[in-house]
Amino acid sequence: MDSQTTRTEGEYGPGSFVDSDFTPVPKECTRLLHYLAKNTPGFTQDAAVLDAVKFEGLDYPCIPGPIKSQAMTAVLHAMAGIVGQEILELKGQDSAGAITINTDQAGLYLGTIPLFSVDGKDSLELNASGEIDKIMPSSNLGAALGNTIMYRIQAIYPTKTPGVWYNWHGSTNPLPMCKAFGIDPTKAPKTNDEAYEVISAVSKQYSYREIEMIMMDHGLCGSPCYSPAAWRETLTGKALARHSLIQYNVQKQCPATPPVPFPISADKRPLAGIKVVEIARIIAAPACGAALAAMGADVVRITSKNLVDLDLAQFSLTAGKVEAELDLTTEEHRAQLWKLLEEADVLINGFRRKSIERKGFGLNAVLEMANKRNKGIIYVDENCYGPDGYYAERPGWQQIADAAAGSSYVIGNAYGFTDGKAVLPSLPISDMSTGATGCVTIMLALRDRAMHGGSYHCEVALTKYNTTTLEAEVGLYPRAVVARLQERYAWPAMTPDQHVIDLFYMMVAQWKRRTDFFAQPALWVDFADSPYGKSLRILAPVVRYADAAATPRWTHPPVPFCFHKELAFRTPPVDGAWLAHKRWVAGVVGKVEGLLNEKPAS
Repeated sequence: MDSQTTRTEGEYGPGSFVDSDFTPVPKECTRLLHYLAKNTPGFTQDAAVLDAVKFEGLDYPCIPGPIKSQAMTAVLHAMAGIVGQEILELKGQDSAGAITINTDQAGLYLGTIPLFSVDGKDSLELNASGEIDKIMPSSNLGAALGNTIMYRIQAIYPTKTPGVWYNWHGSTNPLPMCKAFGIDPTKAPKTNDEAYEVISAVSKQYSYREIEMIMMDHGLCGSPCYSPAAWRETLTGKALARHSLIQYNVQKQCPATPPVPFPISADKRPLAGIKVVEIARIIAAPACGAALAAMGADVVRITSKNLVDLDLAQFSLTAGKVEAELDLTTEEHRAQLWKLLEEADVLINGFRRKSIERKGFGLNAVLEMANKRNKGIIYVDENCYGPDGYYAERPGWQQIADAAAGSSYVIGNAYGFTDGKAVLPSLPISDMSTGATGCVTIMLALRDRAMHGGSYHCEVALTKYNTTTLEAEVGLYPRAVVARLQERYAWPAMTPDQHVIDLFYMMVAQWKRRTDFFAQPALWVDFADSPYGKSLRILAPVVRYADAAATPRWTHPPVPFCFHKELAFRTPPVDGAWLAHKRWVAGVVGKVEGLLNEKPAS
């Protein structure tokens, strides 16, 4: 704990630690940068480097509640900027000059998904008029949440256990959860409020432990809304506590591969020429891929029209990427992915643990490929619960991480609710911040590959981000600050029944009414002739270098999911180093096909 601020325990429930006084956000960011740097293996400990980062913005955050989400995500972007400077030096460029982080923009970053406008109309206007449905290709998320029951099955509910609420999450297909609890989705009431009461009556029939067992038995998503202290006492909480927020390790179980210099090109951004394959959907891993693309990486995102996705993310999180489609249940498409991976420096897996391994693209299989080509790879696992522990392979989303770690409990308490009544944080904070965490982690691994060689495994977890923001050394804002923010922004009441989509439209509306953020051109980037309209405006990358040529930016506008027909990187191979590996892959595919066609021995 820092020496200048004292903290008291328990103000927002067991295991919460509240600052005795308020420190302006920019100044607090500098303190938190030192704290995270100290606790991140492989990150610079040079105080002069850390202090050179310029944090600028309003004294008070623009995010409701006591959690220092805005400051934490500002710090994560600063860390990416610092590693970017180190990479530029490795490439023989200068360090691009000082780093500036606008902390207000970092707060807006957490609301990236709805922060767009098409032809001068923002997401609120497009949604109200119905125009958004005409310009936004659908992945059938609307159908998955198509009536009041299926929409409200993603909410926080009371249980039979006094003082314990439970976060139900119907995922992108609520029907199995409805079936498991005997809820008939065809008998949906007219309003969301009525649907909440229907599901609430069911939830109250069970203790939270009984609900948890039903969820586990059926492979469904959900979590009790633990207090921070209660989560730390769980088996998974204890397992996750052993890991740092930013975690990457060289893979010593395979032969060492030589150092891989960063590509040199006319593009002066840190990751220019680095090739990334992103296999992911919804928010966290796509946010990571978008951050890497802004840093200059050539990112190909793989998804499938058979999978439901978050449609609104098409307006922002696909920026700078090739958006391609593969069905990894087919041998033909798996072979195409292997061919793409021949050139890749990074593979981001945004699906739950072991899921992609069952398709043949687990860590060891990809490491074997890297060994064959004699060029290391960065393999990234992004998930809910982290690398080990009882829940490591359990499905989970941002809301589940919020509930598990204690964030929803703390928010509910801060809003004046008692008896464990929990409320979601106002935005997909852990999703977006986990994306930023992944960006830092990958850049560190790429830096180390360039210096030392080898392949690296990165682990990034939603719940770990949440628990980090609740650590004693980070601290929470006092109630007086929470009240001041509410007075300043006049947010409508936030309650346990609300969906994350309800909350982020609420946030955008108040930012629009009560700030001048949307009138600050430096915070935004405009694209002409996007697939959505003649002009598209989205939030700009947060990191700024003094050298504009090195400053993160997207060179291509966001596009719809599965937009590009060609499965290929934009950057051509730098040399012919992949020829031997291509022959190896062709041989493996041929052997597999031969085995499949082989008749059994008589």
